[in-house]
Amino acid sequence: MSGSLTSIESHRPLSDTVFHKLRDAILDGTLEPGQWLRQEPLAQDLGVSQMPVREALKRLVAEGLAVRIPYKGVQVVQFSPEDIVDMVTVRMVLESLAVRFATPLITVEELERLKENLRESAEYARQEQMEKRRQLNTEFHLTICRASGRRYLVNQVETLWGWFPSVMLYEGMRRQEELSPVRLERESQEHWALLTALERRDAGQAEEETRRHIRNLAQELTEVLGISQEMVKPLMAL
Repeated sequence: MSGSLTSIESHRPLSDTVFHKLRDAILDGTLEPGQWLRQEPLAQDLGVSQMPVREALKRLVAEGLAVRIPYKGVQVVQFSPEDIVDMVTVRMVLESLAVRFATPLITVEELERLKENLRESAEYARQEQMEKRRQLNTEFHLTICRASGRRYLVNQVETLWGWFPSVMLYEGMRRQEELSPVRLERESQEHWALLTALERRDAGQAEEETRRHIRNLAQELTEVLGISQEMVKPLMAL
């Protein structure tokens, strides 16, 4: 197969090692967007049996770095710049609406959970901790959206988060070490601003903080994923 993978020598559990090996190969472009991930050739390249490869492929699909095509197999995910800008735009519309609905309904317990989430996130700022930081970020946003009680809206937001290339964004921040602290600090400040608006039950401000946050995310995507700034200009006007 194209994109040669070196065999594995590691003290990690084998399935974890295979997963991280394939994950890195996708993120650095060794395994290209749209490339088929066939169990047998991958197992041969990595010098392992097919079982850990099968488990790794399941995890890649769950993380959004690969997609399972019925009756065909597993393929490295491929997003055009237009796809990514479209996802950010839809996320802004749906998530800001969910936040507006959630503001009067979110409970004290949920607000405390969000505070704890942000405190924990602050502890994960080193380059090798981006995966945990990404998970906490997802939990933060979905907790707020779920508080809206609008199950069909929440379902759409959750589906979108399943597609959204947040792994690529955080991995990009990890690899651009000089910019990562600035971006993580901005993310933290924006999350706290949104939480403050929720605590004040200010739905209009909470919605605006959400929109500001996602606009800035779009700007980061242009830098990390190499998307043209011209392409995201209409989004900035929303």
